[in-house]
Amino acid sequence: MSRNLYLIVAFFICFCISTKAQTDSINWLDEVQLSDVKLKNNSEGQFVKELSDSVIKQSEPLLTSVLKFNSPFFFRENGYGMVSSASVRGTGAAQTAVIWNGININSQFTGQTDFNTINTAVFDNISLKPGGGSVVYGSGAIGGTIHLNNEFSFDGGQSNELRFGLGSFATYQTSYKGDYSNEKTNLKIGVSGISSENDYPYLDVGEKNENGDFYNLALNASVAHWLGDSNILKFYSNYYQGERGFSGTLNLPSNSKYEDFNSRNLLEWKSFLGNFTSSLKLAWISEKFKYFENRDSENFSFGNAETAIIKYDLAYDFSDNKTINLIVDYNGVIGDGTGIENAERQIGGFSLLWSDEIQDFNYQLSLRQEITENYDSPLLFSAGATYNFSKNYSIRFNSSRNFRIPTFNDLFWLEGGNTNLDPETSIQAELGNTLILSDFKINLAAYFMDIEDLIRWTPDDSGVWRPQNTSKVQNYGLEAFVTWSKVLAGNELNLSANYAFTKAINQENQNQLIYTPLHKATLSAGYEVKNFSIHVQSLYNGKIYTSSDNNYELDPYQLANLRVGYVFTSDPEIILRVGADNIFNENYQSLPSRIMPGRSYNSTLTINF
Repeated sequence: MSRNLYLIVAFFICFCISTKAQTDSINWLDEVQLSDVKLKNNSEGQFVKELSDSVIKQSEPLLTSVLKFNSPFFFRENGYGMVSSASVRGTGAAQTAVIWNGININSQFTGQTDFNTINTAVFDNISLKPGGGSVVYGSGAIGGTIHLNNEFSFDGGQSNELRFGLGSFATYQTSYKGDYSNEKTNLKIGVSGISSENDYPYLDVGEKNENGDFYNLALNASVAHWLGDSNILKFYSNYYQGERGFSGTLNLPSNSKYEDFNSRNLLEWKSFLGNFTSSLKLAWISEKFKYFENRDSENFSFGNAETAIIKYDLAYDFSDNKTINLIVDYNGVIGDGTGIENAERQIGGFSLLWSDEIQDFNYQLSLRQEITENYDSPLLFSAGATYNFSKNYSIRFNSSRNFRIPTFNDLFWLEGGNTNLDPETSIQAELGNTLILSDFKINLAAYFMDIEDLIRWTPDDSGVWRPQNTSKVQNYGLEAFVTWSKVLAGNELNLSANYAFTKAINQENQNQLIYTPLHKATLSAGYEVKNFSIHVQSLYNGKIYTSSDNNYELDPYQLANLRVGYVFTSDPEIILRVGADNIFNENYQSLPSRIMPGRSYNSTLTINF
C-alpha cells in the first residue's frame, strides 16, 4: 500500500481520537445496541431476514442446522458436524460472506466459512441478507451475507441461562449465557460446547459412519461502557476450538483428523458529536488449523493467518432524513502454512455512502475503492431504493457491483499459486415487494447477477493444477419469505415459509452449476398451549447435478423435525424440550456418497434465572 494511503488512514484515526463534544441527551438506540449498524441502516432495496430467538433455540446449535431449515440457502454437507458450505442464489461457498459484529470472518486460505464451526448459542442475533454487499462488507459478499451479532442494553437487568442437551449417537451439549447491566455498563458472557461420537448407521446399506467423531467449544464475551454522555466503548471477543475426524465416503474410508482454532477480538469507540457520529474499530483475527491425514500419526499439514483491521466511519446528519458516511479502512494479513510461504497482503479502502428519505421514498447510493499491490481492485457501487405505497405495500430495487478477492491458496500455493489473478466481479440487480395482508407478511424478490473472472483451479499444459480466471456465470431466480401469525384459542400460532427458485448457468456450456438445486422450500410452525409448546420444521430440496455436464445428479429429498416442550416452573424457569430429527427416516445426500443421518432423537433442559 502506498505511503499516501497510510497518511490518509492516519489522518482519519487522529481526527477521530482528537474530536470532542458534549450533547445533552442520548437517542441513538440502534447505534448503541449493535456493532453492525450498517446491516440496518445501509440495506435499502434489499430484504434482511432476522431469525427470532425462539427459532435459534429450537434448532441444533451448529449454524448449518439453524439455517438449513430456516432459509432458502442450500448447504453442502460431508455429514453431520463435518465440513459444511453454503450456496446463496446459486453462488459458490466463497461467494457468501459471514459477518461477525460487522467484520468479515471468511477464511484467508479458502475464502469461505465452514458453517459447522460456528456455534450459534453464544450469539444474540442472526440475520440473513440475500444479494450483494461488497461496498460495506468486502470480499465474498456476492451471493449474500450472514450476520452474527451481539446486542447491548442498559436497563439494569440481569439474566442467566443454562442448557444441557443429550441426543442420539452419544451427542452431548451444554451452554451458558449471562447478561449483566446497569445504566452505564453491559457485560455478556457465553460458553457453548458440543461433542458427538457421530456413529450413525447408513440407511439401507448396513454400515455406519466411521471416523466422524467431533467436539467444539465456543467462548464469547462482550462488554459496553459509556464514557460520559456521548462516548461509548464496546469490546467483543470470540474464541472457537474444534477437533473432528473426517469421515470417509461409502467407497473410501478415512482415518484423518482436523483441528482448528479461531479467535476474534474487536474494540469499537463510538462518539456522538452533535450531527456527527464517529466510529473507530480495531480488530484482530487469528485463524489456525492442523490436518492429520492419519490421526494416529504426529505428521500434519497446517495453516496460520493473522489479520489486523482498522476501520473508521464518520457520519454526518444533514437532517433527520439525510446522512453521509465516509469510511476509511485498512486490512493487514500475514499467513503461512504447508505449501504456502510469505503470504502477505495489505489492503486499504475508501467508501462513501449517502442515504436520503423523501416522504415515502427512501434511497441510498454507495461507492467503494480498494487499493492493494496483490491484484487490481474494481470500483464497487450499490444503489438501492424503497417506495412505500401504503403501510401494507412497498416496492424496492437494488443494483450493485461486488467482488471476491483471490485467497492465500489461490495466490501463494507453492504447487500452483497464481499471483496474477484478478478478483471475481459481479453486476447484479433485484426487484422486491413487501406485502402485508392481515396476519400475513410476504417478501418476494426477483434477481439477476452476471459473474465474470470466476476463479477455478484447472490443469495447465504440464498437468499442474493452477487457479485461473476462466468462467462467466449468470444467475437468476425468485425468492419468497412468508410469515403468518394468528391467535387461536387464546394462544399464538406462528408459521414461517421460505422458497427459492434458482438458475445458475455456466455460459460456456449453458448447464446448471453443480450443487445448485432448482427448488428449495422450508416451512416451520410453532404453537403454545399454557405450559406446552410444539414446533415443527420441514424442508424440500430439489435434485442437484454433481457433474458439470449435468449427466449425474442426486435425488431430491424432504426432511421434517419435531420439538415438544414443557415449562415446569416459572421462577426459575425450567423448560424441557424433546425432539426428533428426520422423523420420516429419509435416506438423503447433499454430496455424492456422503450419507446423512436417519431418524435421531434429542432432549434439552433449559434453566433461566
